[in-house]
Amino acid sequence: MILAQQDDRNWSDSGIPGVQTCSTWTGNDGDGGYLARFEAGARFPKHAHHGWEQIFVIAGAIRFNDVEMRAGDVLQVQGSDEHEACALEETLLFVAHHGGIEIRE
Repeated sequence: MILAQQDDRNWSDSGIPGVQTCSTWTGNDGDGGYLARFEAGARFPKHAHHGWEQIFVIAGAIRFNDVEMRAGDVLQVQGSDEHEACALEETLLFVAHHGGIEIRE
């Protein structure tokens, strides 16, 4: 069992302007989960994964390529699916992933 309580969260800069992350769990071979907080207009560059990624929008609105997502939406991405993200407003995501990530730009 892994417990990540709200009072214990440590947010940190992701290295991408306007995006902060907070790890919720880390496994083997690049597996893990994290929360991501996007400022309105923040952009995560084009990338692909070495495995799957599942994204749940907790609050806000964001676009992954041509797909617009809002609170409650879930997106499953396969490793070969190259994508980028742009926050349409302040957005909070939960992301779970299997494998690492490769920035393509």
